[in-house]
Amino acid sequence: MYDPLIANTIPRDHEQGIDTYWTSHTQLPECRVSKLPEHAEFVVIGAGYTGLNAALALAQQGREVVLLDAGGIGAGCSSRNAGFMLPGSGRLSFSDYHKAFGFETAAGVQQEFASSIAHVEELVQSSQFPCDLISSRYLRLAHNQKMAKQLENQQALYEHTALDAEWFSNAEIARQIPGISWNYGGLQVTPARAVNPRALVGVYLDQVIRAGVRCIPHHPVIDWQRCGDGHRLATPAASIKAQHVLVCTNGYLAKAPFPDISARHMPVLSSILVTRPLTQHEQAAQGLRVNDMMMDTRTLKYYYRLLPDGRLLFGGRGAVTGANAADQRHQQRLEAALKATFPGLQNLATDYYWSGWISVALDAMPRVFSPTPGVYTSMGYCGAGVAFASLAGKRLAQLAMGETLPPLPFYQSPLPRFPLPRLRRMALRAFYALQRG
Repeated sequence: MYDPLIANTIPRDHEQGIDTYWTSHTQLPECRVSKLPEHAEFVVIGAGYTGLNAALALAQQGREVVLLDAGGIGAGCSSRNAGFMLPGSGRLSFSDYHKAFGFETAAGVQQEFASSIAHVEELVQSSQFPCDLISSRYLRLAHNQKMAKQLENQQALYEHTALDAEWFSNAEIARQIPGISWNYGGLQVTPARAVNPRALVGVYLDQVIRAGVRCIPHHPVIDWQRCGDGHRLATPAASIKAQHVLVCTNGYLAKAPFPDISARHMPVLSSILVTRPLTQHEQAAQGLRVNDMMMDTRTLKYYYRLLPDGRLLFGGRGAVTGANAADQRHQQRLEAALKATFPGLQNLATDYYWSGWISVALDAMPRVFSPTPGVYTSMGYCGAGVAFASLAGKRLAQLAMGETLPPLPFYQSPLPRFPLPRLRRMALRAFYALQRG
């Protein structure tokens, strides 16, 4: 499997051989592939949620846009995630923002997260492409008494913000989700949505095509050079000169051609399995419903949801390296975690299993920023970017057009660099070993 911490450049069609539930069940709108022009005002690299939304926002303002991707449209985690459209991103909680920046800023962050869901819904409503968007609740389930107390204390902080939070006692969780093996209570946060993530790519692609963006998949960018007052980007087939470059590759960014950006994040593998369809009796016995998205509070979190066709999706962190992504022990570890979480589901067959790269920020907070004049990027979603990565694409386009972004922490500073970036993988391996004990 392609490994962004090893490879200097991303290979063409890196997604080939990755069979996911979503790709097996979703066909994207037909996209007429354009020829790479010699120049463009804006070149967007990466046709996932961020890149598609950035390209759309630019085109809607009458800008000339070329959208490139090394693989197919949405080849990375935009087509590989769990479809959790959450009012948040990164790993920082409301209380973390409150402690670091004060209530007013923390409330503004929550408003932006709520706006990210509204942004997605607006695009879904203006497209004819179906994406199984489901009104849902997001349940954070405490895995021990300490985390239960922290979650319960957070509930009051959400008052007078754009989000609603409700604390559920362990007795209430036991009543609603009787099949779960551990139970210390949980915090329900709304608004939230569940979605077919690859179909959401289709929604954005439909909009981009109609806006007149030149979509050019299967063209990896292998070199970037400053060229006078612009930039020259090289692909194996040809090169293009651009006035502005938007790097929207998130976890799939290779070591080059943007080494300063790649040193600012940690690509981490996240893995997902999807089971056979559960019977109606199994669903009822466990308390599983399609409008519930659940995630525990472990450092290495597990997350799960019932899909519209009755299958159970269950995800968590995967291998440390791309070379080991297909090792059976990682699938077996995830299957064991599913059975430990729902002991009544011991006989579930795994029909699909896959992995994808997410982008983790050093301080657990994503950023939209310009690392160098004329180059703009957004990354560091920490595996929770379905909604925010979409809005971040629009914000990135606004930044590239010279607009002022909202005065929020993730728009006011660049991603911090990892100290000793060559040791990131060694540190990750040690961290996993410690957490998995």
